[in-house]
Amino acid sequence: MKRTTFPRLEARIAGLLYIAIIILGGWAEVGVRQGLVVIGDPAATARAIMAHESLFRLGFTAEMITNLIAIPVSLILYRLLAPTGRFLALIAVVFDLTQNTINAMNAWTQFAPITLLGGSPDLAAIPHAQLAAMARLALKWHDVGFSVALGFFGVALLIEGWLMIRSGYFPRWLGALYALAGGCYLANNFIFFLAPHLPVDPWIMLPSLIGEGAVSLWLLIVGVDEAKWRQAAVAG
Repeated sequence: MKRTTFPRLEARIAGLLYIAIIILGGWAEVGVRQGLVVIGDPAATARAIMAHESLFRLGFTAEMITNLIAIPVSLILYRLLAPTGRFLALIAVVFDLTQNTINAMNAWTQFAPITLLGGSPDLAAIPHAQLAAMARLALKWHDVGFSVALGFFGVALLIEGWLMIRSGYFPRWLGALYALAGGCYLANNFIFFLAPHLPVDPWIMLPSLIGEGAVSLWLLIVGVDEAKWRQAAVAG
C-alpha cells in the first residue's frame, strides 16, 4: 500500500460526485422527461417538448454529465471496497460500468425527439403526427434501456452493500441500506418487464433513494475509517 493513498479524501470526492448524480439524474427524469410527457397524447407531448426545447436539451446534458461523473465514483468505490474483497469489488465495478455504458448508449433515445421534431428538411416528407408518434416511441425506448441498466446497477449495489457490511470501516447499517437499494432496483427491473401493471411505482424506488442518499452523504461528510481501511488493505 502506498503512503500517498488518501481513502477519506477519495471517499469525500466520491460522495460529492454521487450527490451530483442523484440531483442531476433526478431532475432530468422527474423535472424534465416526466414533466413534459403527456400520457396517451403524442401530439401534446411533441408540443410540450418543442415549447420547452432548451429545458429538454438541458435535461439531456444533465443526463450525459451523470454518465461521465459516474465513472470516477465507480472506480473510487472499487478502491475503497477492494481491501474487503478484491474479486467481489471487481465484479461490482464491472456491473456498475456496464450499466453506465448502457445508459450512455441509451441517451440517443432522449435526444431523438429534438431531431424528429426540429423541422429538418430531411424529414419534411413525414407527416407531423407520425413524427410526434416516433418521438414518443423514442422516449418509451429510453424507459426500456434505463430499466435494463438498472438491473446491472442493482447487482452492483447488492455486492457493494455486502462488502460494506463485511468491511469494518463502514457501518453495517449503511451497507444494509445500500444492498436494499440494489434489491429494489432489481425488483423494479423484473416488475417492469414481467408485470408492468403492478402498482408498485414509484414506491419501490423509495428505498433505493434512501440507500443511495445515505451512502453519498456518508461518503461526503464522514468518509471512511482510515485506520481500519489501512489495516484491511495491509492484511489484503
